[in-house]
Amino acid sequence: MKEMLWCFKYIKEKPLRGKYKEVYKLWRERNPITRMNIGSTALLNQKNYILKAQRITTVEIDDIKENISFKIGDDTEDYTNEVNGDKMD
Repeated sequence: MKEMLWCFKYIKEKPLRGKYKEVYKLWRERNPITRMNIGSTALLNQKNYILKAQRITTVEIDDIKENISFKIGDDTEDYTNEVNGDKMD
């Protein structure tokens, strides 16, 4: 449940993205063997149900958003360092 919301929130925060098919691709990459029969539309419906039925708390949603902020910040820092030639292996 949290993983699904994480993917939706992550895609929403990334610039120039936001389509639920992109969310499905990300979710499938992160969960290759979980719920093999679910498609992109069903994943969207599941997310809507989770939020509408309040199956996850506001605190958990805030934790997800904070985690995404750190992840996006790390990605941006890695890219900036790589462009400037400061990338360390």
